[in-house]
Amino acid sequence: MKSNLNLPAVVIAGKKNVGKSSIFNKLVGFRRSLVADYEGLTRDPVISDINLEGKNIRIVDLPGYFVDPADDIEKSMNDALKHWIAMASLVIFVIDGRSNITEEDEEVADIIRKSGKECLLIVNKAEGEAYKKNLDEIYSISMGDPIFVSAEHNIGFETLIDAVLKRIPDSGQNITETTVRVSIVGRPNVGKSSLLNALINESLSIVTDIPGTTRDTIDASFNYKGREILFIDTAGLRRRSHVEKGTVESFSGARTIRAIMNSDISLLVVDASEKISDQDKKIASMILKYSKAPIVVLNKWDIAKAGILDEAQKALFFISYSPFVPLSAAEKWNIDSLMKEIVDVYDGYTSNVQTSKIANATSRFSAEHSISSKLKLFYATQTGTSPPTISVFVNFPELFDDSMKRSYENFLRKQIDNFAKTPLKITVRARRES
Repeated sequence: MKSNLNLPAVVIAGKKNVGKSSIFNKLVGFRRSLVADYEGLTRDPVISDINLEGKNIRIVDLPGYFVDPADDIEKSMNDALKHWIAMASLVIFVIDGRSNITEEDEEVADIIRKSGKECLLIVNKAEGEAYKKNLDEIYSISMGDPIFVSAEHNIGFETLIDAVLKRIPDSGQNITETTVRVSIVGRPNVGKSSLLNALINESLSIVTDIPGTTRDTIDASFNYKGREILFIDTAGLRRRSHVEKGTVESFSGARTIRAIMNSDISLLVVDASEKISDQDKKIASMILKYSKAPIVVLNKWDIAKAGILDEAQKALFFISYSPFVPLSAAEKWNIDSLMKEIVDVYDGYTSNVQTSKIANATSRFSAEHSISSKLKLFYATQTGTSPPTISVFVNFPELFDDSMKRSYENFLRKQIDNFAKTPLKITVRARRES
């Protein structure tokens, strides 16, 4: 399978608040980037591989540019813009047609000129007459003939797409669809990046390798026994009280949370040579909060402290259904066991179980557990996946409390193999006796 990394990159650059994300969303055909009426919302490059009228391309929505960056985050945003322009096959340079040319516009134009990359000048917000008073300034920036568009009113996009297609060759590269998304999370220095490196260096068919900065997320996708698995390595999560606001590290925490939210499985990497910390527990709670399937990776097993497996299982009792995998990323030991668990957990996380099996298990639960004589469980059925969602119909929902939900979840995991290693979502609904 060919690498997505070889797709020609079309990057959308410009100062903040000119509508880059709106143009990106129009081109990719869905709202992936956040769009709002305030500045600097996109802080990380957002990447999407798309087929644009028969040509496969990678389109990148870049953060805004700052002439005088105020903090590490703004410096990082500037670095990202320069990095991606240097990698681009084509730069879409966006300016605001309703505003005068600014110092930021001029600096971004200068960066593009010095890169030697082919560029399209896009004047956004050109739906009315306001942009016409700025035509002299627009042409004075000397970035070629502009294309006038309005992302908000869907004006000029046929012209823009035609211009992109004329400048982008057919690379012959395929777009690889990811089936399993796995985030790698944990405290700093527990070996997350080493784990990713160990996974990539295995005898696997590597498909993509998309690096970011040291504190950014790093994506690597490869094919494992016919499954396309995307790993997202993240920055270490420290306690909030130890992180200074306005730094790259403070924002990397938000990126890590987003990585968890966008994954199916979260690998919680803990240091097997140390005791389980409160921060390990908090990260596990975060995985639980977002209903992701956890796998606890006990890294540095070659120097593990005595009794760490039992300690970890006791400390993380609230995700007891999670596999606990001893592993040494440095020695590349037990990597295949982890890969097998990922496949097994994903199958359970996305499984659909026959209603008859759930109904039978629910009947046994009702018969074998001490429940109120007033409570009647009529039936149960699966109503969703990722995680498996079970709807239970009873006469008095208030009697099926949280404690009973936990008992019911645990019972289902023991009775139904598909549910043994996955979080479950239990919803209780009222149904009166007929």
